[in-house]
Amino acid sequence: MRAGRLKTKRYKTGRGMGPWAMLLLGAALGLGAAALQGERPPVLSAPPAATKAPIEEKTETRTVTLNAKSWYALQLGVFDSREAALQTAKAYRARGAGGYVFEKDGCRALAAAYETRADAQAVMTRLKERHGVDTAVVEVALPAVTLRLSGRGSQLTALSDAWDAMEKLTGHLYALSLSLDRGEIPLSDVRAALFSERDTLNALREGLLSRFGQQPPEAVAALERVLSECAQSLEEALNASTAVGLGAQVKYCHLQCLCEMAAYAASLY
Repeated sequence: MRAGRLKTKRYKTGRGMGPWAMLLLGAALGLGAAALQGERPPVLSAPPAATKAPIEEKTETRTVTLNAKSWYALQLGVFDSREAALQTAKAYRARGAGGYVFEKDGCRALAAAYETRADAQAVMTRLKERHGVDTAVVEVALPAVTLRLSGRGSQLTALSDAWDAMEKLTGHLYALSLSLDRGEIPLSDVRAALFSERDTLNALREGLLSRFGQQPPEAVAALERVLSECAQSLEEALNASTAVGLGAQVKYCHLQCLCEMAAYAASLY
């Protein structure tokens, strides 16, 4: 099966973007954070792939939106090399931080992400006052993206389900991280939740592969890679043996999902 094409256009928005969003969006800076106005959204069109769906399944078109969302991460430092960033990330991971390294305009070590800037700043202040740790608050912005999708109904549903699952996963991982830090949840319950999320991502990934074939559109292939990498990180988190180690792994997974989905959304422009 030949891969479908992702046709894109650029759209202006009046919403400002923080420094982290600028790094994530790159060439898409200043685009897409508002609803598309008076323009046709990008089209993802895939020829019907071999699938278990009934042969009479028809091609259809849907318009879907990936919702905008901003998170606020604590940055531990910016480094010239990945090795230096990983060394710092590893040291803080042993103390319960996520230690996720994002490579863009340098290698940035991140500790954790929060739903509001106020929450992130409160943690930043406590780290400085109680532990002498200097951090900076940076915005991780997931822009809104509206797409008009054409393909078999089962293909479009597989895509929508994957996007929805990743959005829900970021919220679930954040809630687990907070509960772990507060000692409000047994480690066994956290592992059960991670196990379930891992299986969900793997099932969604397999669904994409089965419905789009071996040469899917790049937007589908990129989403499949995000699902695969996040599922692998959840698998690694299941091996943590202590509350501190598990908390660090959950924060890492949360940061990874946020950063990869932000970059993925930007790539759709």
